[in-house]
Amino acid sequence: MRIEAYVVAGDDDRYCDQSGHIPPALKHDAEWTFFQSGLDRADVSVMGREGHEANVNRKARRRLVLTRSVSDCVRDGLVVYWNPAHTGLETALALFRSPISSLAVVGGQHVFDFFLRTAPSYFRFHLSHIAGVNSPGGRTVFPKQPAGATAAAVLKNADYVVMEHTILAPGVTVSSWGKPDR
Repeated sequence: MRIEAYVVAGDDDRYCDQSGHIPPALKHDAEWTFFQSGLDRADVSVMGREGHEANVNRKARRRLVLTRSVSDCVRDGLVVYWNPAHTGLETALALFRSPISSLAVVGGQHVFDFFLRTAPSYFRFHLSHIAGVNSPGGRTVFPKQPAGATAAAVLKNADYVVMEHTILAPGVTVSSWGKPDR
């Protein structure tokens, strides 16, 4: 299973503002193209319930939605609602009734953290940054990110290293993290 995460953050390593929305300054065409191409390559997009409800599925992608609102997993069309506390990933993916070999994890915090700390874990974690953007009081990439710590520090602490660094546009970069043995 190839699992890749995609998140964009500002200089302060926050991807949402205080209200839980992505600030307009974090919406950059080059980064959006990179993100969308990752979703296009994946068999299933993985997100939390809030992200699912806030983002219309315009491209009719299959979605795996992590939520505590179901007891195990339930399919509703292109969406499988999954409670990982009660059911394994394989069981949830089996509800799609077709082979699944790649996942694109798009957040939020608890979803990013889940695949960082459980198996199967990330093949790549694509951490994009847009220079000059700050969202004081907004959400950090990981829920238990210590004050002042960066997402990069959390990834390093989990034995990930930068496998590739890409400049998408002036001030827009992507660091693709992975484990050295992959």
